[in-house]
Amino acid sequence: MRVSQSIYIARPSEDVFAFVADHKNDHLWRAELISTNVEGDVGEGVGTHVRQRVSYQGRTAETHLEVTEFEPGRRICFRAHGGVRAHGCYDVKPDGPGTYLTVSATVELKGGAAMLERFVRQAVEQAAAQDLQRLKGVLEGAPAT
Repeated sequence: MRVSQSIYIARPSEDVFAFVADHKNDHLWRAELISTNVEGDVGEGVGTHVRQRVSYQGRTAETHLEVTEFEPGRRICFRAHGGVRAHGCYDVKPDGPGTYLTVSATVELKGGAAMLERFVRQAVEQAAAQDLQRLKGVLEGAPAT
């Protein structure tokens, strides 16, 4: 299953990239996140390993992320293992004084979840859109909704 959501943020692309590249900021905009632990000496870039506890639709899981692609100022991609197997990217594109941020993910669905792909996709897209609205609010200084 592939999902993608984009949002315009009225901040320079360097600011947006720096914020999403720092996994310690994830809890400020990702509602499902319970905790984040960046492992090892690498804080950003290819090879960064992050353990996260997430809660989604009443279930809690631990996910291990590994950054697989890192183009400073432009793109971060990661592979997720744990409760969900997925590959995702944050793409940052300057647009005038602001930035378009696109979050995309390919999620491997198994068993009953594969049969319910349409519903799972809708839920994931809705959650991603809400997270991006929170991110926009944080970066633009607006109150969270």
